[in-house]
Order: sequence, then structure tokens, then C-alpha cells
Amino acid sequence: MDALDFGKYNLYIWASYGLTFIVLLWNIVIPLLAKKKLIKDIKRRNYLNSDGSNNTDLDNMNERTQ
Repeated sequence: MDALDFGKYNLYIWASYGLTFIVLLWNIVIPLLAKKKLIKDIKRRNYLNSDGSNNTDLDNMNERTQ
């Protein structure tokens, strides 16, 4: 276990390892949560727009302006 002992620099080295691990984990978790939210929003919009018509919001806006 002497290979893991950095002497008087122990605190700084292990703190930087911990911070690096947290940042790497953050970079994995946040996009997964965003993807999950996006899929949920798409499913909700498809459910709300499932009245039998294939009109999108843009089509509905164009119909209102004409």
C-alpha cells in the first residue's frame, strides 16, 4: 500500500481524484437524465396530439394565420 501513500500531498491528490470522479460521473448522469426527460416530453406531445389529425403545431399556426 505504499504506492497509494503520497506523503504530505495525500490530501491534495486524493481530493483531486475525488473531484475528477465526481465530474466524470456528472458528465455521464446529466445527459442520461436529459435524454429521459426529452423522451418523456416527446411521448407527452404525441399523446396530446393524438386526436386523429397529423397536423403539427406549425401546420396549426399556418391555418390560423390564413
